[in-house]
Amino acid sequence: MKKVFLVITMFCICFSMFSQETEKVKTDVKNEIKLNLLMTLFSFPDISYERVWGNNIGVGLSAGFPIENSDVNFLIIPYCRFYFGESLVKSFFIEANLGIQGYKKYTSEYYGDYYSYNLKTTNTTDLGLGVAFGYKYINSYGLIGELFLGIGRTFDDQEFYPRVGISIGKQF
Repeated sequence: MKKVFLVITMFCICFSMFSQETEKVKTDVKNEIKLNLLMTLFSFPDISYERVWGNNIGVGLSAGFPIENSDVNFLIIPYCRFYFGESLVKSFFIEANLGIQGYKKYTSEYYGDYYSYNLKTTNTTDLGLGVAFGYKYINSYGLIGELFLGIGRTFDDQEFYPRVGISIGKQF
């Protein structure tokens, strides 16, 4: 009886050790392309490309341009995201970005003692730094939903640029 009990106990221990599954972390590179719907509603479509390495780092480029006449000509934002969570399926992230903003700058010239002046418009490009945080969800078909909020500030003219969005996209 002791031998039978010992054999059954050994089988149970062996099978319990092999029955535990470990989650495999995907380390292959994933590419993502996204459209910011919120900025599109404000006539400033924003398209992003992101490349994700492992489960916790993503590097991307976001480019926006106005549809209507605006003081901002373009906004290009290279960014790096740090993801917190076990996988990229549902992840909170923090983003650091570098904003390259092209905009119209207005200057005025005064003539002598009179109150007349000439208003000049020049196109200027400025750099800035910003931060954002958000949440990303990816379903089993590779469709992406993303919410994020942040702000940046340029170096020369001390102008702010927004980093907000509700984005949808595809992972490939």
